[in-house]
Amino acid sequence: MTQRPAIAPLGLVAPSADTAADEHQRRLQWAVWSSGKTLWEWQARHGGFLVEHRQRAGDGIAPAGDLPDVVVRTEHLDWDAFVARLHPQDRAGFQLAWRQHLAGQRPDIDLTLRAAEADPTAAPRWWRLRGRALGRDATGQVARVLGTLKDVSAERGAQVSVRRLAHAFASTREALALVDADGTVLEANAALQRLCGSAPLTLGSPLPTWLDDATPLPALLAEVLFLGAWQGERVWRGAAGPVPVAVSITPVDAADGEPPCFLVALTDQRERLAAQQRLLHTAMTDQVTLLPNRLAAEAKGEALFSQPGPLPPEVALLFIDLDGFKDLNECYGHAFGDALLAEVGHRLRLALGETATLARWNADVFAVLLPPGSGDTDVRAAAQLALAALAEPLQVQSQALTVVATLGAALGPQHGSDFNTLVRKAELAVHAAKDTGRNFVVFEPELDHAVQRRVRMTGLLRIDADRNAFHFVAQPKVDADGLPVGVELLMRWTTEAFGAVSPVEFIPLAERVGLIQMMGRHAAQAAAQLAAASVAAGHHLPVAVNLAALQLQQPGLDSLLLQACRRHGVSPTMIELELTESALVHCLDQVAPVLHRLRSHGFSVALDDFGTGYSSLGYLRHLPFDKVKIDRSFVLDIDRDTTAVQVLASIVQLCEALGMRVVAEGVETLAQSQVLRALGVHEFQGFLFARPLALADWLALLHRHPAGTLRLPLNTP
Repeated sequence: MTQRPAIAPLGLVAPSADTAADEHQRRLQWAVWSSGKTLWEWQARHGGFLVEHRQRAGDGIAPAGDLPDVVVRTEHLDWDAFVARLHPQDRAGFQLAWRQHLAGQRPDIDLTLRAAEADPTAAPRWWRLRGRALGRDATGQVARVLGTLKDVSAERGAQVSVRRLAHAFASTREALALVDADGTVLEANAALQRLCGSAPLTLGSPLPTWLDDATPLPALLAEVLFLGAWQGERVWRGAAGPVPVAVSITPVDAADGEPPCFLVALTDQRERLAAQQRLLHTAMTDQVTLLPNRLAAEAKGEALFSQPGPLPPEVALLFIDLDGFKDLNECYGHAFGDALLAEVGHRLRLALGETATLARWNADVFAVLLPPGSGDTDVRAAAQLALAALAEPLQVQSQALTVVATLGAALGPQHGSDFNTLVRKAELAVHAAKDTGRNFVVFEPELDHAVQRRVRMTGLLRIDADRNAFHFVAQPKVDADGLPVGVELLMRWTTEAFGAVSPVEFIPLAERVGLIQMMGRHAAQAAAQLAAASVAAGHHLPVAVNLAALQLQQPGLDSLLLQACRRHGVSPTMIELELTESALVHCLDQVAPVLHRLRSHGFSVALDDFGTGYSSLGYLRHLPFDKVKIDRSFVLDIDRDTTAVQVLASIVQLCEALGMRVVAEGVETLAQSQVLRALGVHEFQGFLFARPLALADWLALLHRHPAGTLRLPLNTP
């Protein structure tokens, strides 16, 4: 290839100075530089490329009307060097297009190619390569190809962005429309067409408006143009029916002179609203019983009280508290407890009907909200239906059991003008029913006073249990000849605020608030101390102490009792442990190992208040009792009631057959004692022989009488 002057453009002859052609040449140079293109030429005889790179000469500013000079730098490349400037993945495409053009199979070369980069991680530069053969020789061969090369990276990036945005617009799940200021649809994606359903949206037609908004769309768009954006929720008028949608309208920047347009985005809210309803249903449903939960019941009750009207509504609220559920749950496991609750809920639902709102209020309490207008008669009828439904045995995990419930009710507006007050009064009624041993109580104003007393008493009991501010008395037990065979240790509590509080009141309160275990530790220490003092006085008289149900479930009970014995230097055989049937009714499987372990240490075990509970004979068969204490209710009319005599005779025979001694409680008359002696009762306890004595008085009595000489009552011959 002939060497050309450095400033000569490809395909042109260098002009002489100061000629019109020179000016024309300069203008052509400037036009090529301004277009951003690079000229190239290929000649067959050399098989290489001549590439001209142009740049503006100098940094100065040309005078007005003048064109600045353009400097041309010429670069010679052979075929391989030129191809090497291309990205490896684009070389084959370029070579194919080149061969096709030389062969006359394509009129020109117009390709967009990437340049080879030294750094493979850098973003590629894109070039548009265009060229065309200037002519062919007599044999049809191309002798020369002339073309341009332009960096189109920016344009290609813009095109890619446009394509991506167009794809996103078309394929997004959100319904999109581009509208003008009149609401006419300029563009719409597939999601909007799906929202329209069987009546497809036509470009150039108005965008349908919402069902629940009277504001014309053009007026809303004018507002958006002023405010900048708008969001809200509307109901879309679709061919398949109304659809709730979230609407977002955003103005689109327009070029100068172009009319404004807006992007309208519609999001179908049906799935979201359905999910919210499912979540709300889950949040308002008890997952064990599938009944409404407390949150749902509270919402229903508060809604009743919030209804407009001149007078508060008549509302009846009933609470159903399952007795002993916690013990069942701990004995048989939570799965058993859940199955029991589900069965109870099913029973109550069938009994109360659909007009009443039945909900699970908490762990073992169900709430019943009767329809508006229900009064005292209605709530009492509902209570009887509930009690009757639970009276029949339930089948839970192949076990048949009867559930005992305590019910309490309150009525609005007489017991409360808001739902929270009604709840509190119904809960007070439940507590009153438990305290009085009744199965159903309707709230009375006097119950508020009882609650205040219980709250104050609970605070005092916590303080005194912590500092052991109790005292103890001893009630002797005698044999058929009146000789003492032991004593029962009884706890007493006296306060400045309430005076002497009966154990019938403070013991259940201690069990309810979790203080009975601490008080039991105090009693165990006092029993061991009294036994040691009795031995020191020359009398080996065992001391009986009561154990509550919670104490039997207390880890380390035997260690606690043994430690008390070691501390006071007495044998466990000097301690007798008395348990009531209520302590055994729910957790027989757990209690039995505890009792066997206690007996193995030397403690004797007695069943107290025999005959007042359920399945007593089963306890005698399966539990290791040394004694059975007959409840005072059997003794009360024993001298006049032949049936009671026959029952008691059978009990004595059964206990003797099982190797157990029988103790009669509440013996107050000589006639009672004579009948009991005739039946073969082994031990006696009651006011006939001695009232509970202060420990100091009892020990003084022992010191005055040597062993075997003390006979009760003291005036007994």
